[in-house]
Amino acid sequence: MWINLLVGFLLPGIIIVYLFLKNPKLITLMYPVGVATAFVGSDWGFGFFWNVTPTFEHNPSLSAFSYKIGYFPLLSCLFGYIKVKELVNTAFLILFFTIITTFMELLAVWSGKVLYSNGWNIFWTFVIYFAGFIGAFFYLQLLKKYKILA
Repeated sequence: MWINLLVGFLLPGIIIVYLFLKNPKLITLMYPVGVATAFVGSDWGFGFFWNVTPTFEHNPSLSAFSYKIGYFPLLSCLFGYIKVKELVNTAFLILFFTIITTFMELLAVWSGKVLYSNGWNIFWTFVIYFAGFIGAFFYLQLLKKYKILA
């Protein structure tokens, strides 16, 4: 469980604070999107398509909680930060984040930290991350359209 806290919450939290100091408005807007996306996506398939170790008998999704409030929001914040800075092409950014995130999960699967079941595989993981980053892109477009972000 300490690994989950360190990798899922503490390290991402440090990076999120750094990004917040650079662009507080963006991080304030993107962090909740990352949390919401993580909870919706994870809880939808948790226990049926995947599990995270260690597993707790009364609340199996507890082991993924730190990732839902740290790692996944960090991804949305980083995605938004790079997109707003317009450092790379949007299609490349979405594909890059999808591939890197999928690879990170593949490492978790290989290490036994994430367990797939009922036909779930790395391809479906790629698809769900791809959809998430497309959603984050459209959210950023809305923020720009309504002049919430410049």
